[in-house]
Amino acid sequence: MAHKRHGRGGHRKKRNKSAPRLTDGQKHFLKETGELHPSELKDSVRQYTKVKDEPISKKHVPVEESSESEEEENAFQQLMSSIGQGASANAYKSSEEEDEEDSDDAEDDGGSKMNDKASDDDDDDDDDETEEDGKDENDSDDIEDDEESKIGDDSSVVDDDDDDDDNNGHCDIDILKDDAAGTDDDDGGDDDDDDEDIDDESSDSQDMVQQKNHKNLCAKDKEKKGVSVDKQQKGKKRKLETALAEDEVELNEDEEDVSRDSDPFAIHFERDLSDTDAETLSPDCAWDKRELKVANVGKAILLSKNWNLLSKMETTNFKDLRKLKVKQTLCNQVGETNRTMVQPPTLKAADLSPLQQGLFSLLNAYQDVSFSERTHSNGEEVRLVYCLHALNHALKTRTRVVSHNTKMKSKQKIDTDDYRDQGLTRPKVLMVLPFRESALRVVNIMSSLLAPAEQVMVSSKKRFKSEYGAEDEDNYRKGLKPEDFESLFTGNNDDHFRLGISVSKRSLKLYMPFYQSDIILASPLGLRTIIGAEGEKDRDYDFLSSIELLILDQADVFLMQNWDHILHLFKHLHLQPKESHDVDFSRVRMWTLSGWSHLYRQSLIFSAAPTPEINAVFNKYCHNYAGKVQLQREPGDGVICQIITQTPQTFQKISCTSFTQLADSRFDFFIKKLVPHHRDPVMNRTLVYIPSYFDFVRVRNHFRKEGINFVHMSEYATDKGISRVRCDFFHGKAQFLLYTERLHFYRRFRVRGIKHIIFYELPTYPHFYTEMCNMIKDPKRGIENKAATCTTIYSKYDAQKLAEVVGAERTAIMLNSEKSVHMFITGETS
Repeated sequence: MAHKRHGRGGHRKKRNKSAPRLTDGQKHFLKETGELHPSELKDSVRQYTKVKDEPISKKHVPVEESSESEEEENAFQQLMSSIGQGASANAYKSSEEEDEEDSDDAEDDGGSKMNDKASDDDDDDDDDETEEDGKDENDSDDIEDDEESKIGDDSSVVDDDDDDDDNNGHCDIDILKDDAAGTDDDDGGDDDDDDEDIDDESSDSQDMVQQKNHKNLCAKDKEKKGVSVDKQQKGKKRKLETALAEDEVELNEDEEDVSRDSDPFAIHFERDLSDTDAETLSPDCAWDKRELKVANVGKAILLSKNWNLLSKMETTNFKDLRKLKVKQTLCNQVGETNRTMVQPPTLKAADLSPLQQGLFSLLNAYQDVSFSERTHSNGEEVRLVYCLHALNHALKTRTRVVSHNTKMKSKQKIDTDDYRDQGLTRPKVLMVLPFRESALRVVNIMSSLLAPAEQVMVSSKKRFKSEYGAEDEDNYRKGLKPEDFESLFTGNNDDHFRLGISVSKRSLKLYMPFYQSDIILASPLGLRTIIGAEGEKDRDYDFLSSIELLILDQADVFLMQNWDHILHLFKHLHLQPKESHDVDFSRVRMWTLSGWSHLYRQSLIFSAAPTPEINAVFNKYCHNYAGKVQLQREPGDGVICQIITQTPQTFQKISCTSFTQLADSRFDFFIKKLVPHHRDPVMNRTLVYIPSYFDFVRVRNHFRKEGINFVHMSEYATDKGISRVRCDFFHGKAQFLLYTERLHFYRRFRVRGIKHIIFYELPTYPHFYTEMCNMIKDPKRGIENKAATCTTIYSKYDAQKLAEVVGAERTAIMLNSEKSVHMFITGETS
């Protein structure tokens, strides 16, 4: 069904028939002059419209300055005079005589111009009988549909904050023109075409005048609104400029911190080695040694292949971290973190304890360091030092990159070689830790160093604590254990994990992908599973290509886990990545592109005992051009003095031509010399302590082959099997008990019934020697076997371990003596 359209509207109802129509004379006058005769316009206005134009109410209009209100009123008067003096006067006068009721209706309509027109027509109907109320909405629609002029389009853009006087004035004129020029059309469209032409021409002529004046009014309104918007924008702009200024100040301060002349970070990583220097640092060249004494730490050996490349170490101002160019944020927090989380006994007024000051002076010089005196008592002090150094390195790297990014965005011509500050991948710090508990403590210290607890932000903190927090105590940990055991295995001792961390000024983002991380925390097993082996498809080691700081904490524990994982890690450091990983090669350092990253990497190894395996890694895989420092343990009398049982300690030396023949020489000596002697019934209940699992398997297979009566306990045995073995050995049902060092490390059993001990090899931990010897005395019965013996096999390659047991002086005598057997009597009378 087709509807007849009227203007912009669609189907409409007819206007009230009681409204009078224009005569031919009125239409002719309107066509000639463009306006109605003033004498006739007054009656028309009164008959067709009842406009209310009330004084400005606080309810409708926000408070404005008086000058702006006067300007708006003058603009409105000019608009009225453009149509006709008489019409504007009568219209404005009629609006003043109305009640305040219409302005309330206009407010309820929502503040738009179209809704204001509808409210004016509703007022027209309100003066009629109440039975016409149902037509109000339709009549307002008629008026809205008839508005085709540009004034209506422009007024729809005007803000809602315009004065009601102006709104009502515009609407009254529109209605007046509608009724005067198009009444016939409103009545149903029965007038002639000539009348419609007159209406159109009159409407066009008035539109041009009204449009011009209305645009001026809209411009003023927008100017008023623009003032407040400009104020807001200026306020935001000032805040942004202030923030940028603060960032610029921070960057300038950071640039001063990383100046090439004084900052060890810049001195080490911005130095370009020549080809000649690189040749002197090749693995074929020998290390030159010099003795060094580090304050508060002890004696050390400084090794270098090119002494000209070593920078002068700062040793006078190590108490003041600011003079060592440590980030200001870290300097502010290190003292509080040290007192609350570490609580070193020697900490006084300074931020760091004497031990921490000595270690940090070495770490801050970016030299490789091997520290083998990490114990359960000073372990947290060491942890804070390397966390401080790692954070300082990560923040300086980030600051340098951000500063260069800002400079490169400027329009000035720059030399890209001056802004080479990155590697092939983003990770710069790798911390290898034994357990999840260690990772938890590291994250806690780093978050405390960045900012106070209420200011620092650690993402995924709840998940991290749930995965790395303490687990339920296992049954094997019940009972009395040594102090070092309790310190090591407190908390979550899961040894399979890896965690990526992104560092900013006051936040740590955990669980980040490796290629979006600055610091990586991982266990040897966690790294091995992602590095994989040759031939595997899903393996990844590109994230190791640009490691600048490698930290191995509690490296002695890695020997108890799987030392092959550590060797596998070092073999995959600084290899060429298989993918680009969105690297900007124009920002990559030249020494990285030259394949010299291993010469710039700083390696830090902290352990509780000096072992040949750790020394071999330090000598073979650490090639820092700045040199490396190997701290020496203070010589002592050895742990043999801590044995409480009066037992003869026999040390038998074996001879071998090379280290590769040591395992075979030891096995031959054991099965040919010691086993036949201890198979005598008098030597019943002999415990054989075997550090290496491979030697354990070799001896076990030989005993089985020879039919020797023995039982064995290893780290892979079940709890039920271990209980049965301990019971059989205690009651003398087995001649020998094969006991592995790793089992003792993880379980710390107190084996009862021991009469004789054979150390197949010297223990990795010196205090394990005293623990095993003191087990000869039954702790429950207090019975001491006076016929007990202890025999130890050693060679010239075990000099370091031997010195930890018997002392440095005795070791020198034993190794240089022509005799192969040495005996010591220990106990209370010694």
